[in-house]
Amino acid sequence: MPTITVTVLRNDAPVKGARVALGVGCIDGTYGPEYTDDDGIAEFDVKDGEGGDVFVNSSREGHWGSTGATDITVEL
Repeated sequence: MPTITVTVLRNDAPVKGARVALGVGCIDGTYGPEYTDDDGIAEFDVKDGEGGDVFVNSSREGHWGSTGATDITVEL
């Protein structure tokens, strides 16, 4: 089971308490929400082969995929 790590930054500094969720492909499924820790990090254990969109504070901020991008950085 892969782990997707999302790091949220503002002006290159970690953002604590950002609401992060992962959308799953075309299915109405999501992981989360999780809230970023003191280091601006939220982690998700996902199923092999899944992928979708990254949402931070309800805004689409990128794409994730357990067979590709597993470490995502979002600059707000």
